[in-house]
Parts: sequence; C-alpha cells; structure tokens
Amino acid sequence: MRRPPVAQARVALPGVLALLLAACATPPARPPTSPSAPPPEVVSSAPPAATSAPAAKEADTSPWPRLRQAFAMQGCDYRPQVQRWAQTYAKGARQFAASWKRAMPFLLIVVDELAKRDLPGEFAMLPYLESSYQPVATRGDRPAGMWQLVPDTAREAGVVIGAGYDGRLDALASTSAALDLIARYYKEFADWRLADMAFNSGEFRVRKLLGQRDPHALSADELARFAFNPGTHEHLDRLLALACIIDDPARFGIKLPEPDEDDRLQSVTLEAGMDLRLAARLAGLGIDDVKRWNAGYRRNRMAPDAVHRLLLPAARVERFHAAADAVPLALWSDWREERAARTSGIGSWATQIGVPVAVLAAANAVDEGATVMPSTTLLLPGHEPEPVDDGRRKPARNPRVHVVVAGDTLSRVAHHYAIPLDRLQRLNPQARGTLHLGERLRLELTDD
Repeated sequence: MRRPPVAQARVALPGVLALLLAACATPPARPPTSPSAPPPEVVSSAPPAATSAPAAKEADTSPWPRLRQAFAMQGCDYRPQVQRWAQTYAKGARQFAASWKRAMPFLLIVVDELAKRDLPGEFAMLPYLESSYQPVATRGDRPAGMWQLVPDTAREAGVVIGAGYDGRLDALASTSAALDLIARYYKEFADWRLADMAFNSGEFRVRKLLGQRDPHALSADELARFAFNPGTHEHLDRLLALACIIDDPARFGIKLPEPDEDDRLQSVTLEAGMDLRLAARLAGLGIDDVKRWNAGYRRNRMAPDAVHRLLLPAARVERFHAAADAVPLALWSDWREERAARTSGIGSWATQIGVPVAVLAAANAVDEGATVMPSTTLLLPGHEPEPVDDGRRKPARNPRVHVVVAGDTLSRVAHHYAIPLDRLQRLNPQARGTLHLGERLRLELTDD
C-alpha cells in the first residue's frame, strides 16, 4: 500500500545527532515540525509578445546541496544491500543523470515541501523510486501518480479523484498528501526507516511487526528480520542507495543535472477553468509540457468541480497573465482545433467566428496582423466532445504478460498478481536484478 504550494527553508541537523549517525544504525529521531506541440505556423507582420524576464535567482538554485544538508539516515553505511543497489543504479550514469533532469520540475517542488515540513531529504528519493518522478496514470484500484498512491489511501488523505481530475497525478496535491503520511508515520513509529516501510507496505503491517519493541533500539540487522514482504526491505535499501549516490555523485562517476529557467514551476490560481491548449498558447509553451506539469487534469479542459490552477514555469507567468487578460473569462474553457484550408489573415478568422481579433490572436500566440498558412492548426472557440473515460474500467482479466513500469520489482509484480515469487522467477529466468522499463514478464495467475 502506498500512499501534497511550496516554501523554502534549510534543514539543520544538530551535531549530537550527527555523532549518533556515525556511531550506530539507528537514524536520528528528528520530529517533523508539522504533521510538446509547436505554436501555429504563421507569417507575422510583427513579432509576438516577448516572454517575461527570468523571475528569480531561485530558478537556478541547485536542489542537491539542500538535499544533502537535510539527509538524516545512514545512506551508504546502512547495510551491504544499499551499496549493491547504488552500484546497480550507477551502471547507467548517463541515463541516471538524464532521468533526474526530466524529474527536475517536480523534484524542486518536493525539495521545497520537505524543507517547509522539516522532513529528511531522503524522502525526495521516494517519487524517483516509485515512478521516476513521472505522473503515471492507471485504472481501477492500482496506484497512480509520481508517489504511486492507491485510491483509498489517497482519498483518506484528502486527495480528490474523479472522472476529469485525479489529484494523485497533481504534483502539488499528491506531494502534500504523501508527505502528510510520512510525517504521520514518523509521529507514530519514531523511526524514519519504519516511516518508509509503512509507506510501502502499510502502517498496520508495521504496527503488528513492531509490537512492543522500542524502534530507537532497532539495529539494521534486527529490522531486516522483520517479516515484511521482501520488496519492503528492498524498498528501503533502494531509497538509501539513491541518497547514497546523491550525497557523493563523484564517487559513482555521476554528474547530476542542474535546473534550467523553465524547471522552477509556479502555481497560478485561476478565476475559472481553462482549456490546457489555450493555457499553453497563452504562456508560449508546448502543450505536451503543460499537460505533463498539470497531469491531474485528465482532459483538455479543466473539470468544473476541480481545483482551477496551473503549474507554469515562473519565467512564463507574467506573459501568461498578460495574454489571459485579452481573453474573456467566458471563453477560457471551450475551445476546439481546426486545420486551416486556405491562406488568410487571423482577422478574417475572427470575423468569421464572431470574436475580437485580439482574442483569437492571443489564443493562438500570434499578433493581430498575422497570416495563417494552409494546414496550420488553429485553436478556435467552440465546444469539442471529450472522450468518455471515467478511469474506473478494470484491467483485462487474467493477463498473460506484465509490462514493467517504474518502481516494479519481481517481488512486487508477484505480489500484485498473487503469483509465488519462485514461480515468477522460473517463468522469467532472464529477469534477474533490476528490471527494465518496458520489459515483458510472463505471468501465471493463481486462478488460471
């Protein structure tokens, strides 16, 4: 079972706890402070509006020193399995760095939220471990989003899940919910390792196995003897292995990426719902990026009952606001795409549709004197039918093959399909060690 706007702060580790870290296997009991498509092809008589200047120096602030300062667990020295996982991750140094580069916009959000809550930096590794920081969409009762929250747990944490909006895919909502859970688990179990295990296997399992033991006195060897699913012990090892690499990337031959200007996202609260394609044009961004940053919205337009906000690069927010002011609120939501069949001015299209040319020009990120060329895809006011998909259809019964996604391990796949681990290993002798995204595993269900 797996399991939330953002401030900046630094987490200081008291010297006495640093000595404890070096001396024993018990982590410090530091409580939390609180539970892309291009724009239309046009021939323009004047350049489009310029983008705003870079918003702040913090857009270029590296997350890595902040994470290292906030690390609170033993990392590399926890137990030998951690070192082995670190070496496994480091084998593909270039791919490892590239995956963190793609994760950067969401990583910066999580780092800020950890600092705000005074939680250990190791938990920034959790979304990487669960999903490579990708807002993974699923159906039915399967986990979803970069934190891989199951529906029941997410709803209990206050996350909204509906047909047009899934808060598990929303970087802000899901991060708030996930870190609320981590803080709650630490408050109950007084051990960051057990907080991670509760996130992975459920708090009831941890409570049962812990019994009357004092978590402060648990060594790594003693904790390893707890009768968790092997995947739960492996989950903690992999979390600490990732922190081990981030703590000293040069040791593993890895050069970590740094954020670009557009990696620092800013939350923009809207007065009404808006079509994401319109938002992308107004901000001068590709639709694929806007949809990825705002994956909670499952359709082109925002659901009426969903939170109306956008995550946009801070450097683009001023441009977005200026362009959005040119579009009446009543026209924010309903738009459709149409391919031009002739050469004509954007003003001609505006007259034909019956909207001010300034509105149509803003919606298509062109100036009012632009000429639209044939085959250009224009965004025009008007209702466009959405595909019906309530997200509750169940996966095919008795599948014969499982396609590996981020965070999968053999033990996790075996548990999900109720297949004995040794049988799954016999069916897939090639699957040893780390699984690879897209790899196909043969299955044999218990009710076949």
